Amino acid sequence: MKLLFLLFYSIFFISCTSNETTVEDCVKEDKKYKIESVLNYRKGEMVKKIICIDKK
Repeated sequence: MKLLFLLFYSIFFISCTSNETTVEDCVKEDKKYKIESVLNYRKGEMVKKIICIDKK
């Protein structure tokens, strides 16, 4: 039973990690990037998000 709770909590906290894209990530992949303001539903505020776009 303890193992089940430990497994649940570890999966929960691993899924909450941040996977934000940075400008450097886009440059490394030789892509353009665009910065947009999007609503963060958890905090209720606008945040800037970087989106990588393929070069044409």
